[in-house]
Amino acid sequence: MKKASRLLAALVVASLLVPSAFAAKGNRKKQPDDPVLTKYDANKNGKIDADEADTLKKAFEADPKGELAKLDTNHDGKLSDEEIAAIGTPPPKKKKKGTQ
Repeated sequence: MKKASRLLAALVVASLLVPSAFAAKGNRKKQPDDPVLTKYDANKNGKIDADEADTLKKAFEADPKGELAKLDTNHDGKLSDEEIAAIGTPPPKKKKKGTQ
């Protein structure tokens, strides 16, 4: 009888722990491994919002040849809204030859 009680107790505990482990894993958002996004996304929502964009633009203006220079994809010396919106998004995948 003791073994049955222990087994039952172990099953109850296991049934409570396993679903919560899966739920916790599914709730996490994958953040892109973009150092600029990590540094300037103050609220950690995975994108650069308007107030964060202002901070980013000021940092770029202070040092246009620094770490943020790669963001100026059209090389006009300013960060456009489109260039800022592209932060954290992976570059488009290149199509392989012979595929459509």
